[in-house]
Amino acid sequence: MKRRTIRRKVQNMVLMISIAALIITSIVGIISMMRIQYDSENALIKQMEQNLNNITVSKSGLADSELGKFSEYISNFAIYINDIYSFPSDFVSRDVKPPLSENAGIFVIQRMLRDENVKLDDVYGEISMFGNLEEIWGPVMKLNNGTITTIYAGTESGFLVGYDDQSELGADNGKDIYYDYTQANWYKLAKSEGKTVFTDIYEDSYGRGLMISCASPFYNARNEFAGVVCMDILIADLYYAVLNLDLGDDAYAFLVDGSGKIITPPDWKEDFNVLSQDKDISPKVADEILSGMTGVLLSEKNRIYYAYTPIETTGWKFCVKIPESLILAPVRDVNRNIILTIISFMAAFIVIIAMVFIISRKFSEKLTSPIISLGHDVEKISGGNLDYRAEIHDNDEIGDLAKSFNDMAASLKEYVKNLAHVTAEKERISTELNLATQIQADMLPRIFPPYPDRKEFDLYATMNPAKEVGGDFYDFFMIDHDHLALVMADVSGKGVPAALFMVIAKTLIKTRAQMGGSPSEILADVNRQLCEGNEADLFVTVWLGILEISTGHVIASNAGHEYPAIKKKGGDYELLKTKQSPAVATMEGLKFRQNEFDLEPGDIIYLYTDGVAEATNSDEELYGTDRMLEDLDKTKNTSSEEILKLMKKSVDDFTGEAPQFDDITMLCLRYFGGKIL
Repeated sequence: MKRRTIRRKVQNMVLMISIAALIITSIVGIISMMRIQYDSENALIKQMEQNLNNITVSKSGLADSELGKFSEYISNFAIYINDIYSFPSDFVSRDVKPPLSENAGIFVIQRMLRDENVKLDDVYGEISMFGNLEEIWGPVMKLNNGTITTIYAGTESGFLVGYDDQSELGADNGKDIYYDYTQANWYKLAKSEGKTVFTDIYEDSYGRGLMISCASPFYNARNEFAGVVCMDILIADLYYAVLNLDLGDDAYAFLVDGSGKIITPPDWKEDFNVLSQDKDISPKVADEILSGMTGVLLSEKNRIYYAYTPIETTGWKFCVKIPESLILAPVRDVNRNIILTIISFMAAFIVIIAMVFIISRKFSEKLTSPIISLGHDVEKISGGNLDYRAEIHDNDEIGDLAKSFNDMAASLKEYVKNLAHVTAEKERISTELNLATQIQADMLPRIFPPYPDRKEFDLYATMNPAKEVGGDFYDFFMIDHDHLALVMADVSGKGVPAALFMVIAKTLIKTRAQMGGSPSEILADVNRQLCEGNEADLFVTVWLGILEISTGHVIASNAGHEYPAIKKKGGDYELLKTKQSPAVATMEGLKFRQNEFDLEPGDIIYLYTDGVAEATNSDEELYGTDRMLEDLDKTKNTSSEEILKLMKKSVDDFTGEAPQFDDITMLCLRYFGGKIL
């Protein structure tokens, strides 16, 4: 049969790849159109931002120029008044009357007194000299065609001279009227700043709308502060003359004064107390406007662009507000056409995908039929029927795979046969290890209390191996009626070798101790016997102590083992640190040191192996003897059994989920002496 490879079959997919290429091309086209839409919007917004920035800077410059004109007027007025004080002979006295109703609607200079304490006779000469101001105030008022509503000058000597057409509002049948202008904001601001200043926007008391005042201090011939000259300027006239913009519906310019108030056309009402309280403007935009910077930002709250720049003359901010939708209006038709094109592409995609689905389904059925058949054959083999063989349909890669599965089934059958043998052997070893564990446990004293008739002491011990069998061991036994031997030992290594060495060491120590002698003599003989034929170079650390029960006297020898912890009655646990000897079975002919100490009634001795002090948690932190002593102190006034249970819990709580790497063996003896405490 002619061999047909999968590669040849895959070549038949070229047609399908062509269709896929068409789809990809269409997708690229859609993405390109969306990109054009995105780029056009970005370009339009970028151009708008540049235009807005130019407009705000330009208009702000015009505003600065216009306001600078008023500032120049006021500065010249202040110089003129200084000349009146410095060169009075150059001026003619002029009669200045109080407000008269007959002058209503006529621009005329008139006087006011600060309060009743100011006598007209005392200041009239100075007032008559101020009458000359009409010569320069009148032309300026006419030139600005109503933008300037009032010009006035207040003095420290107690009078105010003003120039406006509102005489009837203050007239009192020719009598002098009083107005404490020194408390007015314009007067105090110019006096404290010592230069030409602009006030914040305020509502005119005569109902003419919102306005600002431009004020400047003036000085007498001795260069002493003499008063303030000021003019009132209508904001609406200033706005429509300089700042008015034609930006389309819902777009306009507005001002923010020095206190942060928003001033908007056309009625110039305060829409909000301050800019930062405007709920439609994001805090970021408000902060940028108030910072005095120049820029353009989008407020995410209402999708409105704000262009802003400072007006240097007054410290205000000129702002332009324009909705994003107004900016993007030119690209709406383009977007509509793009959306229609995308919908057409989507419809074409659906048709092409349907065709591809039909073709690919027929192709996949033909291609995967042998694979499905092979899958069923493999299921039977994986179900345990290793004698079953897969059917080979074609002479191609799938046929090769079927042959491989048949070979695998034969190999697996042989492997299962071998695995059954290995498993049986492993179970045998596991059974023997469990038996060894039981034997080792049975070798250690496990009946407590061990000597129920002896009331002079309370004794308890435990051993928890790290593996099935361990190398730690403890022991205690009566040498005679008055002497009790205590043993705590740790064999080097782990597992079965250490357990066998432990059995020998334990047996030799007990046998030799019951023959009599001191701990040092006992360990010396045991060392000699263990060194004989010790080809594995194992050794054992041992603490051996012999307690004289009647007196509490202890003779002990420490062969490389952990220091025991002793608790004296009424005190805390402390390590009994004495000179140590080398571990048993490390060298032939060793001599072992021994030490002596006494236990008083109520004292406790705690013996342990390094599996306690060197217990490690998941952070690689050691339990340590300091923590061990702290936890022992928490177990005062309880039985030996309870002490060991609490200590084992403390170690387990410390190590947590970390595995136990070493045997944990402990022994505790409470000494009562001649009578029960």
